[in-house]
Amino acid sequence: MDRPVSAPDREGLLDRVFHGSLVGMVVAGLDDGVVLEANETFCSLVGRGLGDVLGSSLDDLGLWGDLGPEAARDRLHGTGVIDGYDTTVSTMDGESRIVRVWAEVVDVGEPIVIIRASDVDGRAAARSRYLELREAELRYRALVEQIPAIIYTYVPDTEGDAERYDDYVSPQTTQILGYTPEDWRLDPELWEKILHPDDRDAAIAEDRETDASGNRFRMEYRLIAKDGRVVRIRDEAILVEDPLTGLRFWQGMMLDITEEVETREHHAETEAKYRTLVEQLPAVVYLGEYGEEGDWLYISPEIERVIGYTPQEWLDHPGPMGTLVHPDDLPAVREEEERSFRTGRPFHAEYRMRRRDGQWVWILDEASVVRDADGRPLFMQGLMYDITERKEAEQRLLALDRLKNTLLHTLSHDLKEPLTAILGAASTLERLDDELDKETRADLLHTLVGRTRGMNSLLTDLLDLDRLDRGILEPRRFPVDLDGLIRELVERTDALGGRGIEIVSSRCIANVDATKVERMVENLLTNAVRHTPKGARIWVRTCCEPDGATIAVEDDGPGVPDEVKESIFEPFRRGPDTSQPGSGIGLSLVARFAELHGGRAWVQDREGGGASFRIFLPTGPGAP
Repeated sequence: MDRPVSAPDREGLLDRVFHGSLVGMVVAGLDDGVVLEANETFCSLVGRGLGDVLGSSLDDLGLWGDLGPEAARDRLHGTGVIDGYDTTVSTMDGESRIVRVWAEVVDVGEPIVIIRASDVDGRAAARSRYLELREAELRYRALVEQIPAIIYTYVPDTEGDAERYDDYVSPQTTQILGYTPEDWRLDPELWEKILHPDDRDAAIAEDRETDASGNRFRMEYRLIAKDGRVVRIRDEAILVEDPLTGLRFWQGMMLDITEEVETREHHAETEAKYRTLVEQLPAVVYLGEYGEEGDWLYISPEIERVIGYTPQEWLDHPGPMGTLVHPDDLPAVREEEERSFRTGRPFHAEYRMRRRDGQWVWILDEASVVRDADGRPLFMQGLMYDITERKEAEQRLLALDRLKNTLLHTLSHDLKEPLTAILGAASTLERLDDELDKETRADLLHTLVGRTRGMNSLLTDLLDLDRLDRGILEPRRFPVDLDGLIRELVERTDALGGRGIEIVSSRCIANVDATKVERMVENLLTNAVRHTPKGARIWVRTCCEPDGATIAVEDDGPGVPDEVKESIFEPFRRGPDTSQPGSGIGLSLVARFAELHGGRAWVQDREGGGASFRIFLPTGPGAP
């Protein structure tokens, strides 16, 4: 619906149309022809000032031309209108100009005539252009003075004592700094005077440098407002040159950024506190996008302590998770990440990651989901904890639990059976001693001795294993002829059960603990006898090497599966054939005694079939 225009509004509108028109307009009395009102365009057309036009008559101004005053009034009385005609008018300087005139009678209680005049010979075109430029300037000023910043132009003073004088400063200066545009015009040094003392030298130097070079001026500094406030200013200006006059002046804008800087400083302070807090946490804090192609947005310096890579190295790496996470753990990590992205639920995973030095560390990774305004998951914000010690403790506890269970099984099985045999033999001797023949009595005594020796051997193994775990067992090294030691052992040991052993060796002197070496070889022979058919062949080989000696116990039996070749040396871990007797300690002691000498024990396939258990003993102190 159209909004009605009030009478005062209409009068204001008519007044602006009359005085702002580019067509010359005059209001005069019809009968006496006295000019009551004229606009600036008309005054320009006739070359007279407004004071000269008002009060004069249309006759004196020569507007009726060849028609003459009387004929013109008669026509206006009769028809009320005179269509356009050309007439010559004289300016105050005596110059003649041709203008085109239209006249129309309007009755406003008394008849008046409205004259419209326009340029014919082009002599008023310049004035018209001036008015157009003036109108454009007014529009420009109206626009500039609505901008919430101080718009200014200034001309460098190349002749006077002042560095600059301000040609224009927008009214916003009053609101922002308390100084009016007039203050700037009256004091050419005002800008330098109100510069903050800490910024004055740098700002003046930059101003002079850009004045000399013509480069764009761009700077942030502080000004002291009229009421003493410190106002932060972002000032940008460019040098403009009038191509017609060659006049050079600076046109710029001063923007009040006090609130922006305070907010920025507050955010910086908050971020610094947050970073300090985050970077002191004993965990790796991170922000990361989902997926293999997702970017890492932030990672705290703790990553260097845990993994050995700096934060920048981590962020620059094209795919740290895919490269560093253990291949066996990576699928589960990706699956958990996909589940978190799909459901929006927190991420939780435990996995191994390879340090820069090649060691594996256990990581507990927990992250919450950061969502957009629509609730869609964007990225994860999480923590990585180094849980290697916890995992090792868990493994130790699990190992101890297995050890406990195996030990109980060993004590209940491997000790119960010989104890039962011993008890049976002793009970028989106690009840039937006089009735037993010599052969039966000797057999029972042999059972007592053999079973007791077996129990003693088992308990000795358990005690040795405990001493090794506590680190209180040390080798007593002496130069030993390994070939002679092995041959004597084979002749006296009961572990062979009548099986034949082939010894393939040469004289080899090594600085070792002879008792421990005998135990290792005997345990390997016992293992070979237990896990090979009776017809299988068994060899013991000794070989001297530049840095030590190697002892091998080999057989042509079924061999050892690849999947148990490492675990078979763990305490209480038995081979695939669990039906055979044994505690699972013997091979563990072999490995531990070898390590005690600084060497190692392992098993490999024998060339031609079977297994080859080997011990390497490095040359020790005092070796010949």
